[in-house]
Amino acid sequence: MNRLLTPSEHLMWLLGCDRPVNVVLSATIRGAISVNQITEALGWIQHRHPILGTRIVISQQQQPQLVSDGVPALPLRVIERQNEEHWLTEISSELLRPFSWSEEPLARVVLLHSPDVSELLVTYHHIGDGLSGAYLMRDIWCEITKPGSYREPLPEIPTIDQLLPPVIREGEKDVVDFDRFVEVDTTIQLDEAVHPRLHVLHWYFSPEETNELVARCREEQTTVHGALCASFLLSLWHETSSSKETVLKCLSPFNLRNYLTIAVGENFGEYIARVVTSHTLNQQTQFWDLARQVKHQINQAVIDKKIYEGGSKAKSFLSTKPHKTMVRQYAKNIASSDIAITNLGRLEIPVHQGGLELEKLYFTVTGFRHQPIIVAIATIAGKMCVTFRYQESLIPSVSAQRINQKAVEQLRQAHLIP
Repeated sequence: MNRLLTPSEHLMWLLGCDRPVNVVLSATIRGAISVNQITEALGWIQHRHPILGTRIVISQQQQPQLVSDGVPALPLRVIERQNEEHWLTEISSELLRPFSWSEEPLARVVLLHSPDVSELLVTYHHIGDGLSGAYLMRDIWCEITKPGSYREPLPEIPTIDQLLPPVIREGEKDVVDFDRFVEVDTTIQLDEAVHPRLHVLHWYFSPEETNELVARCREEQTTVHGALCASFLLSLWHETSSSKETVLKCLSPFNLRNYLTIAVGENFGEYIARVVTSHTLNQQTQFWDLARQVKHQINQAVIDKKIYEGGSKAKSFLSTKPHKTMVRQYAKNIASSDIAITNLGRLEIPVHQGGLELEKLYFTVTGFRHQPIIVAIATIAGKMCVTFRYQESLIPSVSAQRINQKAVEQLRQAHLIP
């Protein structure tokens, strides 16, 4: 592979040069696995996913590009597992650990190892989306438990800016007004001494609880994602707004894989749109009304083709040759919200295989500097695993823990789970 970064990738790379923008998945595996099994699996997986065999270099034209020359194997760090919560410490560390993108591949692995149970952590640069990580983790898991399951190399496909519907590509020829979508925020600083800490809370619903949630959402003519957004939005309103009417915004990454001109399949890349919905909350706000409102606004973004705007905006913004403060301003604008909720949905991963059990699968993301809360959901074998990542410099730990706890209570109070 030898190509320039797409505008969206270029923007994420710029942000990653300022502060890491990583995605981390943690799989809890019950049963004995060896370091050799992991090492061999990673060799096959790096061969399967073309982008994992690349690094980023700066071209003679001073543009970042992916190249496959001189790329070492995926780094593997093995640590003795300390306890059930050890993975939380490591995941918080991995979120803010930068990549040596010019020398190493854009993914790495940590194994928290013990004889009976281990955690496998996969971290990668956010030029890949959450589903990319899910496919990657599935492939590693299956190579360990059933060698040869996913060894066939995935094809190199055109970049996402070449996969947009023709009418959208034609529209990109028009000049996008930079000032229209980037508002100057005088509060943005370049204090490099500030190193915000990221914390991760977690919980899960059993398969029975998850099925009850799904069934109730169908009855209410909304989605599980809508219900999750409603629970956290209401919880955030209770914590921060008392009884006042308040407008809260929720960022929902939207999966574009089925909305492009060719099937992207399981290729590694950032195939998402960032859809921001806006909601007025007060004491009369009803849980299910709010859940339906989230679903409606996301559907409207699809109808209005707003899901395709990210690439053209990024391209226009990069044409201004932005400095670091401008990049931070742009990121704040495109993801301006009070909370972000990213849901991978039901993942088709066999959880009992080769004498091992994939017990839980959690994931989270670094996010941008201004994002106080990011909730991430992945469901395997009916078990819905949820992380609540918060930035301590933007929201106190006590408040974050209350918001998380109240959100779970909101789900139960709505009679989702008897």
